[in-house]
Amino acid sequence: MNAIKQNYWLSGLLLFAFLLRLFLFYVYPDQNFPDAGAYRTMGVELFSGDLVSNHIYMPLYPILTYIAGSEGVQILIDIILSVVMVYIIYALSMQLFNNKASALLAAFIATLYPHFIFYSISGLTETLFTVLLLFSFLSFYKNQFTLAIVILALAILVRPTLDLINPLLVFIFGFFVFQNGYKKSIKHVFIYTLVYFTLMAPWWIYQNNKYGDFVRLTLADGVVLYSGNNSMNVTGGGVGRRNGVSDADLRIFNNIKDPIERNNAMKEEAFNYIIDNPTHFIKMAVIKLVRFWRLWPYTEHYQQWYIIASSLLSYGIVLIFSIGFIIKHSREKFLLLLPIFILIMYLSVVHMVTIGSIRYRFPLEPFLIIFASYYFVDLTKNFSWLNKIQDLVKYLNK
Repeated sequence: MNAIKQNYWLSGLLLFAFLLRLFLFYVYPDQNFPDAGAYRTMGVELFSGDLVSNHIYMPLYPILTYIAGSEGVQILIDIILSVVMVYIIYALSMQLFNNKASALLAAFIATLYPHFIFYSISGLTETLFTVLLLFSFLSFYKNQFTLAIVILALAILVRPTLDLINPLLVFIFGFFVFQNGYKKSIKHVFIYTLVYFTLMAPWWIYQNNKYGDFVRLTLADGVVLYSGNNSMNVTGGGVGRRNGVSDADLRIFNNIKDPIERNNAMKEEAFNYIIDNPTHFIKMAVIKLVRFWRLWPYTEHYQQWYIIASSLLSYGIVLIFSIGFIIKHSREKFLLLLPIFILIMYLSVVHMVTIGSIRYRFPLEPFLIIFASYYFVDLTKNFSWLNKIQDLVKYLNK
C-alpha cells in the first residue's frame, strides 16, 4: 500500500481501472457463459453437502462464487482482482527491469487492455487464476520462495493447467534465476511437494468420496484430449461450433456411465487417433498453435469489426513489440526470464496437443505486456522523433 501512496501516477491508473471495469459491467450485456453458471452451481453443491454433478472443474473459483453470494458481488470481486492484476504487472515489471517508465506503461496498457476488462466482468476463472500466477512469479523474483510456492500450488485449485510444470518452475527459479545450486533448488521442490499435498488433500478426499477412487485433479483431460484429436476436428478448437463446423461428438461415449471409465475411454481414443494419424496430428498441432496465438477471437459471436479492431490494436501491437523484445533482449536476460519463457512454451505445447483458444493464452498476456512496454521505452532512446517521449521517460524515472 505504501508503494501505491507514493506513486500518484499508479494510484490514478488503479482507480481508473476500477471505475472503467465497474462502468462496463453496468453497460455491457451478460454473456451468459455456460462455464460461469456451472461454477455457481458447483459452489452451491459443494456447500450443500451433495456431491458435485460436474466432473471437469477445480473447486476454488466455485467456492469464491458461493462466498460472494450473488453474481453481482462475484463480478465485483473479479473486478477488484483485475485491478490487483494491473498493480502486480507494474510491480513485476519493476522487479524485472527496474524501469519506472516501462512499468507505468505496462500498468497503463493493462488498465485499458480489452481482454483484461472482458474477463473481469464475465464470471470466469481467468482473472483469479492469472492473478495467482502473477503473484507467485512476483514472489519468486523477490526471492520469497515459500509464499511463491503456496500461491503457485493454490492456482492449481483454480485451474489444473500448470500441474505438470510447477515443480520445474520452482527448480528453475532456484537453480537458474538465483543460482542456488542443486541441493537448495531440490529442497524448494521438496517444499513445493509438501505444500501441494497439503493443499490438495481435502480435494482428493472429496473426490474419493464422490467416485470411490483416487482422482488427482478432474476428469477434464479426456474431454480436451479427445476434442482436439479426432477425425471431426478441423478447426483446432473444442466442442463449440462456428459456421456449422463441430470439432467433436462426445455423445458416442454416453453409453459409458461411470465417469472415470468414460474419461479413460476418451483419452484412449485420443491417443489411438494420434498414433494412427501422425501426419494429421502434426497438421492440427500447427493449426492449434496459430489459433492459440490468434490476433482476434475465433468464435462467430465475436466477429464484429469493433471487437476485431480492439483486439488488433491491443493484443496485436503488444505481440509485435513483445517479439521485438525477445529478439533484442532475450539473450542478455535469458536466465532472468527463463521461467517466463518456459511457461510460454509449455502452454503453447499443451494446447497444440489438446485444443487451441485465445482464452487459454490469457495468463501469458501480462508477461507480453511487460516485455512490450520495456521494448517500447527502450526504443525511445534510439529515435530522435521521440524526443518528447524520451523527456517523459526521464521524468518518470526520476
